[in-house]
Amino acid sequence: RRWLSIALLLLAGYAHADSDLLSAARRRVRPAPCGSTSAVAGVAGVNANPHQLYLGAWTVLAVCNLRTLIDAAEAAQAPITLFVEGIDTGNTPVGVDLESGNLTFVLDRTNDNRELWRPFLYDPLFDPEVSVHLSVGIRGERPLPRVPGANLTIRIRKLFVDWTTWIWLGVLAAVAVIILLSAVRTDMLRDRVTTEGVRPPYSLGRTQMAWWFFLVVLSFGFIWMVTGDRDTIPPSVLGLMGISAATAVVASATARDESNAARESAGWWRDLVSDENGVALERLQVIVWTIVLSGVFCTSVVWYLSMPDFDATLLALMGISSGTYLGFRIPQKSAASAD
Repeated sequence: RRWLSIALLLLAGYAHADSDLLSAARRRVRPAPCGSTSAVAGVAGVNANPHQLYLGAWTVLAVCNLRTLIDAAEAAQAPITLFVEGIDTGNTPVGVDLESGNLTFVLDRTNDNRELWRPFLYDPLFDPEVSVHLSVGIRGERPLPRVPGANLTIRIRKLFVDWTTWIWLGVLAAVAVIILLSAVRTDMLRDRVTTEGVRPPYSLGRTQMAWWFFLVVLSFGFIWMVTGDRDTIPPSVLGLMGISAATAVVASATARDESNAARESAGWWRDLVSDENGVALERLQVIVWTIVLSGVFCTSVVWYLSMPDFDATLLALMGISSGTYLGFRIPQKSAASAD
């Protein structure tokens, strides 16, 4: 009961704080003088700076002759929605105050309006803020005009940073350190287990699998921090991770019986590009395509806030490169077994 009471008090405190922020936003609207027609007279958000918002935050718009707009929406049998730069977001009001003429919206990015937000959220790391004009209107129609002198511009901060952001970054840093230390001090990314002090070479398949795992986790977290989206991993990325995992599994299986031809590690890079005969073209091919696709992947995530949806041709190309690499390992295993 004690813990339940504490939880209820915390929830009540959060709800009260949210209510205070929304009330403050309504006081900060400061609408321009209205005329005789429906028009948008002002806008304000819940931040200390009323014209600066984060995606997902509340925003309040003052509408002159709001009752007229509501009657028109009911006659058209269509909802009132939020417009950004004259484009309908599809977001309907979460609060209506006829007395003050205020409509409250959530500046939300949904499955239906993702493409609308794409140009506004472009390049969040190097261009962290974008200015947009807000308005309201009836779905399927044009937005309401602006009252002369009204300021309907808000600046959207693309990256939302709070204490949870630092926790998430700390977790990612810890994962990176764990992978790095495990790669150096253990046999996690090596072909075989260390025997009699001889460190086996690093495995190309396992290294590739670890790389794609970390890259996808990092990208998922970055997109989530900016947009709040959780459904961001396309099927082609799962296919790419599946190819790298299958390559690691088959490569590991072919390495188990190579004890007679076991060679000592010559260093991470040389282990990846070389076999018993020196630098191998099939290994270099896998590495080059991994680097190219990783560059495309990172560019799409950083600039466009989405993981790329690789087409079947690129996946087949990666599969062929991995298959070629595995195909050259099988004769090596047979030769080692014959020796």
